[in-house]
Amino acid sequence: MSTENITKINEPYPAVAIDNFIPSPSLLRAAAESFKTVKSEGWVSYSKESGQTQLSSRDRMYIPSPALIVLDHIATYFDPNKVFGNLTKDAFPDTSYYAAGMMLTPNAKGEGGYVGMHVDADIHGGNLCWKREYSAILCVSEKYDSSFDLLLHDGKDKHARVPYQFNRLNAFKCSENSWHGAPKIITEGLDKLLLGVFYWSHVGKQERQKVRHRSKFRDDLKFD
Repeated sequence: MSTENITKINEPYPAVAIDNFIPSPSLLRAAAESFKTVKSEGWVSYSKESGQTQLSSRDRMYIPSPALIVLDHIATYFDPNKVFGNLTKDAFPDTSYYAAGMMLTPNAKGEGGYVGMHVDADIHGGNLCWKREYSAILCVSEKYDSSFDLLLHDGKDKHARVPYQFNRLNAFKCSENSWHGAPKIITEGLDKLLLGVFYWSHVGKQERQKVRHRSKFRDDLKFD
């Protein structure tokens, strides 16, 4: 992974954008095509009542092989412990891709897809010993516009926009103030495709009722 392809973002919180992450763009196109093959039972569907209109794959068992190869490449070759300058030393990827993997924001048929500004679960929903450290999200769609861009916000007054680009890996440090999303409905006629790997650290078992194991959404953040 060449450092020439890495753009570092310091505010509102640490993030990076890495261009041309997958060496073979043809493989990424195969991964994009494989979204069409996932059956309804392979998706978790989120409606606007939850703060987003989006689909995500259930876990590794439901992910077609082209997309799985790409996800495993991210997990193998992207090490946030190094890329983020030792903010952490022991973060590791969840290669079951629980609550990660394939992400589809639909509006090709007027579904009104969007993802509201949110912070992610701080503790893994399937393993209460794991704390969320980083998100790494690869842009898969070749047809896109600025409605696909990733917005970052610290929950107060600092914010940034990370443009969507085919084969760009966007990654950021997770915390209670790492608000992010694409809160406006994407352009009609387009579907936004992403492949995501989440990174964790072991913190010992936490009490479920005392931790955030689901995303938390806000609709009052300002972008001046």
